Amino acid sequence: MTLKERRVGDVTILHLTGRLVLDDGHDELRHKIDELADQERVSLIVDLKDVTYIDSCGVGLLIAKYVSLRRKRGDVKLLNLTARSHHLMEISKLLDVFETFESEDHALASFTREAQA
Repeated sequence: MTLKERRVGDVTILHLTGRLVLDDGHDELRHKIDELADQERVSLIVDLKDVTYIDSCGVGLLIAKYVSLRRKRGDVKLLNLTARSHHLMEISKLLDVFETFESEDHALASFTREAQA
């Protein structure tokens, strides 16, 4: 898996490409999110458009980092779920946990709305 980081204001967008599985990308993503949290960059969008496969460890990592960033008053939002990743999130009931977006602009705007609330 490869990971590209981009910042838009206070929001960090992580674009993932490849497989998010235990032996490929899992540790890199965990380390990157921990690093961002240490820098108080706790508003995060994870773009899954180019993720070809997610295993249970990948899903577990997203959940764990969601919880840790929420404790720091941050959030993790998911962007561009593929049909496969959407189905996985749906059957695991995680669509009730994560906000998901098909548009980066809408995902970014959701952080602005939260800050105003």
